Amino acid sequence: MPTSAVIYEQPLNERIRICLRIEALIDRLDHFNALDSDHAAYQSLLTVLEITALVERGDIKQEIIKELDRQHKVLTGLISHHSVDTSRLEMTLNRLKQALNRMHGMDGRLGEHLKAIDFLLAVKQRSVIPGGSCDFDLPQLRYWLNRSHEQRQQDIDRWSAPYRELYQTLALILKNIRDSAFAEPVEAAKGFFQESLDPAQPNQMLRIELDSNDLFPEISAGKHRYSIRFMRYAGSVDQLPQQIKDSVSFRLMRCSL
Repeated sequence: MPTSAVIYEQPLNERIRICLRIEALIDRLDHFNALDSDHAAYQSLLTVLEITALVERGDIKQEIIKELDRQHKVLTGLISHHSVDTSRLEMTLNRLKQALNRMHGMDGRLGEHLKAIDFLLAVKQRSVIPGGSCDFDLPQLRYWLNRSHEQRQQDIDRWSAPYRELYQTLALILKNIRDSAFAEPVEAAKGFFQESLDPAQPNQMLRIELDSNDLFPEISAGKHRYSIRFMRYAGSVDQLPQQIKDSVSFRLMRCSL
């Protein structure tokens, strides 16, 4: 892959969409939690609350267990194939089994451990109000932000511990899916590409690889087909992007583990 390549991903089902969102939020949390500043600490706190709101929407734990079990069954069926790297496959199957055991060992619903913390509930209620987290609105937040960087990190690590355990499992799931496809050179005539999805395949994700950041794809995907329009800003991002009129060469990965 070229060093300047940019990859855009499009989930093709709700389960993978949630996995990608949690992955992005944990990455953001790690970034801000490493920085020693009031603003970074506040962003870390908001990200913990955002992850909590996401995992509380459904039974994420059961969905992840189903995905682990599904991948384990699919990959187990490949053991007899002559072209398969058996040692690598067995290592992946072992990791999936360990992840399944970890998920089954997690007690209760995700997010439940934070519901009894009044401080977090107060921040959550005020954060939906524009400017609602000012010092005069939440003096306890100012108190927390005035603590040392190490103390704030310890709190964030404690509050986010179940999510980090979940993240390890999601990383394995997403790695297996991303590694399931090869990059195929494709050309979008007049900046547009469309293709039908094979309903017999377990379609999980599309990955689009571009050699530069001069343009970007707008992806629309449904059960039966997907389309890609390549867009570019004429001047600045203040203006509406326009579809490319020329053909665009890119690399497409159809992930269907």
